[in-house]
Amino acid sequence: MTMPASAAGPSARDVIREWAALPRRGVIFDFNGTLSDDEPILLEIYTELFAEHLGWQMTAAEYYGTLAGRSDREIVETAVAERAGGDPGLAEYLLRRRREMYQRVVAVRSPITEAAAGLVGRLAAERVPVGIVTGAERSDVRCVLDSSPVGEHIAALVALEDVTEGKPDPEGYLLGARALGLDAGQILVFEDSIPGIAAAAAAGMRCVAVTSTHGADQLSGITTALVPRLEAALLDV
Repeated sequence: MTMPASAAGPSARDVIREWAALPRRGVIFDFNGTLSDDEPILLEIYTELFAEHLGWQMTAAEYYGTLAGRSDREIVETAVAERAGGDPGLAEYLLRRRREMYQRVVAVRSPITEAAAGLVGRLAAERVPVGIVTGAERSDVRCVLDSSPVGEHIAALVALEDVTEGKPDPEGYLLGARALGLDAGQILVFEDSIPGIAAAAAAGMRCVAVTSTHGADQLSGITTALVPRLEAALLDV
């Protein structure tokens, strides 16, 4: 497959080749929008909730431009602060509703694509430990993983509940590396959001960005490698 470089960064092929040459190595995936192709699901849920309870007709541009890539709690609390005076009770209610709606949707159709599952399966076959670091709630992630063949290959999961600071802070990625028994320099991160890319860089990890949430044009100023999607062929270097 074609693996483009950003205008300011290296090619994905070069990044992955360099990482693959390490004697010990691991991979950490972001979840929403990266391993799980669910940003459209979240956009639909948040749009419905914010319209009903905040009177805000949020557009896709507003969601992807300012909210996508942040933790679920940060998204909800930001919206409530800006539109309803920061009512903590309302924020907790919206978080609970979001969780119920999301888990109902993914229980019917897994948002992990066959191609992404193939990449995880190949990593497992090559004995490369795999983890997830996400701003999503643990129950959301487990709901998806439990119905996907990917689930059995995930050796570490760092979720919203496990960190004090969300992305772009590197805390989650550093915890993920520690859980895999590896140093930051031995980790290859797959991300889709600008906060996540910044978090991986701050942690001192190699990063490949998937242009599923932010297009290549939006990431053109980011010093990281770009790929259009996750698939096993990424490892053919």
